Amino acid sequence: MTDGAVFLPEGAVIGSMQKVYILAQADAVLAVRGPTFIGPTLYGALNGASLTGFDELLSKLIPAVRHSLDSLGLLDPDAVAAASARLDLRRADIVVAGWSRARGRGEIHKLDTSADKWRVEPQGDGFIMPGENPALVERLQAHGWDLSDEQQDEQRLLELVYHQSAVDDFLPNGARFPTAGAFAQHTIITAQGISTRVVERWPEAKAA
Repeated sequence: MTDGAVFLPEGAVIGSMQKVYILAQADAVLAVRGPTFIGPTLYGALNGASLTGFDELLSKLIPAVRHSLDSLGLLDPDAVAAASARLDLRRADIVVAGWSRARGRGEIHKLDTSADKWRVEPQGDGFIMPGENPALVERLQAHGWDLSDEQQDEQRLLELVYHQSAVDDFLPNGARFPTAGAFAQHTIITAQGISTRVVERWPEAKAA
C-alpha cells in the first residue's frame, strides 16, 4: 500500500504522483521514499535494462541507482544546489518487491543509499515508515498493530496509511509533518502477475 502525496522539505503539498513503478518484464515493482526525482529516473534506467526477471533485477539495482544519482549532473546546477540546501538529494530508501522464479516465492528487498556500504537487503516486510518515530509507534501499539504480522490485508494496510497521515514524520532536514496523503494504492504481486488499483482518495486538505 502506498500513498500519493508529494511534499516539499518544508511540508507543503505540491501535488500527487504514483509511487509504485511496475516492471512487468521483471515480475517486480519499485517504490522509493526520498527525493521525488529518483523514482521516475530509476524506473527509466531499469525499464531499459533488458531485465529477464526479478532475480536479475536484484543484481542490477545498485548500478541503476548510481546511474540515477549521477544524472543530477545533467540538471541545472543552480537548481540542484538550491534543492540540496533543503534536502539530501542522494538519500533514499529504495524497495523492490517481486516474484523470484529461482526461489519460487515473493520477496522484498531494500537499499538504503545513506549507508556507508550499499547492500540490497532482504526484508521481512515492506514497511517504509518512520520506525524511529515514537509517536507513530505508540499510536500503532495503542490500536493493536503488529508490524511483524505478514498477513496484512487491504483494510489493515489502509488503516496504516491513516495512522501515518495523522502523525508527524521526521525528515533528514529536521522538518516535521505528516508524509502520507492524496490517495492509497494497493499493489499485489503473485506468481501469476501484478495488479494495482487506487482504493481510496482523500480531499486535498487531508493530504496537507
